[in-house]
Amino acid sequence: MKLSHLYTNDDSVFTPIKFRKDLNAVVARIQHPSDDDKSSHCLGKTLIIDVIDFCLLKTVGTKGHFLKTRDDLFGDLIFFLEIELGSGEFVTVRREVRDSTRIAFVRHQERHLNFNGTPDDKWDHAAVSLAASVRMLDGYLELTAIKPWSYRKGFSYFLRRQEDYSDEFQLRKFINGNHKDWKPYVARVLGFDERAIIKKYEADAEESLIKSQRDEAQSDVTVKVSDYEKLQARILAKGDEVSAKVSALDRFDFNPQEIGLNQELADDIEGRIAELNDSIYNAKFDLAQVRKGLESKVDFNLEDVRQIFTEAELAFPDQLARDYSELVDFNRRIHEERQVGLAKRATELEKSLSSLASEMFELSAKRMEILQILGGTDSLEKFKRLQKELDRDRANLALMEEKVAKLDAIKAFNERLRDAKDRKEELAIEIGELITNGSERYKGIQRVFSRIIKDVLHRTAVLYVNQNDSGNIDFHAEYTDSGSDEETQERRGTSFRKILCIAFDLSVLINYSKDRFFHFVYHDGALEQLESKRKLALLSVVRTACAEHGIQYIFSAIEEELPTADDPDNLCPSPDEIVLELHDGGEDGRLFKVETF
Repeated sequence: MKLSHLYTNDDSVFTPIKFRKDLNAVVARIQHPSDDDKSSHCLGKTLIIDVIDFCLLKTVGTKGHFLKTRDDLFGDLIFFLEIELGSGEFVTVRREVRDSTRIAFVRHQERHLNFNGTPDDKWDHAAVSLAASVRMLDGYLELTAIKPWSYRKGFSYFLRRQEDYSDEFQLRKFINGNHKDWKPYVARVLGFDERAIIKKYEADAEESLIKSQRDEAQSDVTVKVSDYEKLQARILAKGDEVSAKVSALDRFDFNPQEIGLNQELADDIEGRIAELNDSIYNAKFDLAQVRKGLESKVDFNLEDVRQIFTEAELAFPDQLARDYSELVDFNRRIHEERQVGLAKRATELEKSLSSLASEMFELSAKRMEILQILGGTDSLEKFKRLQKELDRDRANLALMEEKVAKLDAIKAFNERLRDAKDRKEELAIEIGELITNGSERYKGIQRVFSRIIKDVLHRTAVLYVNQNDSGNIDFHAEYTDSGSDEETQERRGTSFRKILCIAFDLSVLINYSKDRFFHFVYHDGALEQLESKRKLALLSVVRTACAEHGIQYIFSAIEEELPTADDPDNLCPSPDEIVLELHDGGEDGRLFKVETF
C-alpha cells in the first residue's frame, strides 16, 4: 500500500499532491523572515496527515475534525485519495466533507487519474456507508500480513505527527486506551503470535470482573465462606427445632416448647444479659475516665518560677529558662497527642455503648416475651405466643438458608477466580516462551533498527521485548553504552527520541517490504532539531530504504532545516522530489488557500 494522488473538487482551494513512489518532501518556505506576523509553522504541512486520515475513512464527528469546524470554508469540498495496491493497480476513494458517511470507490490501472465530476454510475461503488466502506477498502488493500486486523488498526504508525514521537510503540491515539487495544497488534508486527497475548488480556479482564462480582456478593453477607460448614450445621439444628415445634403445636402440646424456652432463657438470654451488663458498666467507667483526661490541662507558667527565684534573691540562669521552656513544650506536645487519642477512644466507647444498649433492649424484650409465655395459663393465648415464636424461628431459618445460598455463589466465584488465575499463569508462561523463542521477523527488525541508529547517530541502540510483573508484554527501544551495555538517558532528548521512532518505522517497513503490508510512511518534521550531519545521515538511510526496499518516504520540513549547504552528495530533496511547496506569502502559500482558521 502506497499513497499516489491526493486532490479535491476545487484546485483553487487545495493544490493536488501527486506522490512519488520513493522520496517525497513537503517543504515550507520563509519568504518574509523579518515579518513577525508571518510564519512557516502554520501553513498546513502537518494538516496533510489529518486530510489523509480523513480520506482513509477516519470516523469524524461534527466537531472532532478540523474539516468539520468551518462548514463555510470546507463544507463543499470533496476529497479524492488514489492508493496504489499491492497488485500494482489503484483504487480511488471519494469522500465529501459535508456528507462524510457516504463513500465511493473506483478501481483502475493507471496512476494519477482525476475522477472529479465523474457521475456515481461510473464508480464501482457509490453512497457506501462508512462502516461498509472501511470493510470494502480493507478488502481492496488486502494487507494479509496483519490479518485479522483492519488496515485502520495500524496505519497511524506510518503517519507520525509531532506528538507521536514521544513513544515508538504507543501512539497518541492509544494513550487513553487499554494496553490490549494496541500491544497485541505491535507484537504481531514484531513477529510474535499475538493470540496468547490477547487471551492473557482477556484473562486479566475476566479475573478482574470475577473478583468484583465476588466482592459485591460478599458485601451482602455478614458471614464469611470459612463459616459455611458452621452455618450448615446451624441450619440443620434449627430445621429440627422448627419441625419439632410444628409437630408439638399441631398436637397442642406446649411442654417441649416451654422446655426449650426455659433452656434458651437460662443458657442464652440471661447469660448474655449478664455479659452485657458487665460490658456496659466497664464501658461507662472507661468513658468517665477518658472524659476526665480530656478535661486536664498542662498548667505551667515560667514567669511564676522567675518570680520565686527573684523573691529568694537567687539568679535564674538563661539556660535553665530554656530547659524549662523545652520541657514545657515537650509536655504540651505529649498532652496534645494524648488528647487526640483520648478523643478517639471516647468516640469508640460511645459507639460501643450505643450498640450494647441496643442489644440489651432486644434481649430484654425477648426475655419478657418468654416469661409471659411460661407464666401464662390461657392455652389459646399461649398457643398464639408460641406460634409467633415459631414464625420467628422460621424467619431465622430462611435467613440462614439465604446466607448459605449467597455463600454458595461466593464459593462458585472463588472457584472461577482460581481457574482464571491458573489460566493467567498458563498464558504468562506461554508468552514467556514466545519471547524466548523469538522469530526471524523479530530478529530482522532488531538488526535493522540498531543499524539505522548506528548509521544516523553513531550510537548503539537496541529494540527488545520482555514480560512485565503482570506477565504481559512490554516493548523497549533504548540507547545503550557501547562499553557497559547499560541504558543511557539519551532517549530523553527530543531529537534522539524522534530518531528512535523513525528507526522503528523504517525497520518495520524494510522487514515487510516483500509482504502485503504498508509500504509508505509520513514523518512530520523529521529533520527538526538535528545537526546537519545527522540530517544528511538520516536522508542517506531513507534514500537507501527507498531504493533497495521500495519504501515510499514522505516527510515535511521547513526550508531552512534542509542542509543544502553541507550536501555534496545531493541527499537533500531535488525539486522534482518536492511534491508540495508551502510559503508564508499569503493564502496561496497555505495547504488550504482560504482565510486563517
